[in-house]
Amino acid sequence: MEKAKNFFNKFKWYLLGGVTLLIIIIVVITLLVKNHKVNVEDDVKVNFDGYNKSGTAEITDESYDKVMSKLSVRALKQSGFKNKEVIEKNKNNDDEDIDIDDFNYDEQKEIEHAEKIMEHVDFNIYNTDNLKNGDKAKVKLEIDKGTSKDYQLKAKEFTKEFKAHGLKEPKTLTAKSLIKALNPKFTGVNGSGSLHLIDKDTPKSLKELSLSDYKFTVPDNGKLKNGDSVKVTIPQDLIDDINKNGSNVFEGKKTDEIEVDGLDNLNKLDNLDDIVERNNKLAKEEHKNTKYTKYQNEPLDNYYKVNYETSNDGYFDSNDEKSTEKVSPSSDVDPAYITLVTTYKVTKTFDDEDSDINYTYEGYQDYTLEDNRLVKSSTTDKVSNSVSKDKLSELNDELQSEEYSKVQ
Repeated sequence: MEKAKNFFNKFKWYLLGGVTLLIIIIVVITLLVKNHKVNVEDDVKVNFDGYNKSGTAEITDESYDKVMSKLSVRALKQSGFKNKEVIEKNKNNDDEDIDIDDFNYDEQKEIEHAEKIMEHVDFNIYNTDNLKNGDKAKVKLEIDKGTSKDYQLKAKEFTKEFKAHGLKEPKTLTAKSLIKALNPKFTGVNGSGSLHLIDKDTPKSLKELSLSDYKFTVPDNGKLKNGDSVKVTIPQDLIDDINKNGSNVFEGKKTDEIEVDGLDNLNKLDNLDDIVERNNKLAKEEHKNTKYTKYQNEPLDNYYKVNYETSNDGYFDSNDEKSTEKVSPSSDVDPAYITLVTTYKVTKTFDDEDSDINYTYEGYQDYTLEDNRLVKSSTTDKVSNSVSKDKLSELNDELQSEEYSKVQ
């Protein structure tokens, strides 16, 4: 005992100094830990996507979650929250099932305090659009210094630049290649043909633009004949959207010429004579002889018109320039419906009276054109006609006004 007392007396200042130093070290470490600013700069990862000159940048989901998890944990600790299980869940970004009502009053207040701290944290990325390879996007972490220090997160602020790379080169589109991609197809008959643009098998980058919303200009559409050279004009708003989209870049003039081909000639249809004979039978039915009245029907010429809706749907005349010079791409082509009528000189003779002559036409509407033949369908029906003219010229004028063309 005496030896211990002597040892203490001899070395007490050393012992007291050591204890004091240990206390100082503990206090310093505690203060350092308490005031340590979390550094998440190295955790940030940025992904670049898209095409050169229209590329985009974004913080990857994984790195964003990691950064926000670390910042949230720091905010909780800074608020005095000590629930290790909850802190561990935040570290692992597994806090979805945490309900503040499950905690006691003090813990609730600490969580609320941490949430307010996080409200004054701005973690974001800038210069993210219309990037080309070599451009730089910036990621910033900023703490609002205008708020109370109690609500200032102890985190290291930073600005970090990321250089764009790996952006693909856009494909060049011209009027010719664009129209070719839309699979142009002519339908109708020679002299009344129409151009259709089909977007069914277009490249994915074009389908993203909803091509059916754009209107191409096709002069004289509905009046085309084989051998014509038709100039198709691409709408400017489509060109603008192609360039904005980024996967393609449009270059050159916005028109291209296409030669019309593949239209059938009505006067060379395999069953034209049968169709005309059907009209003749209809004319006889409409002008039947009676006991006192005799009719003579003299066929004159055949006329037709092309529509892209049935008569029950309301006519869409191929010759209507205002309707058809604007063509929107579609996934398929509506069938052409053909109306074919025959004009007649009708001589009506009464007993004991002079003959009466007038001019009219009879025929059927809504045939479809298949394999060089006019084919009846469920919608094919006789033309509703009450026209009767005293002069052939008057009938011709009537037919012209109804957009009929003569079978040549």
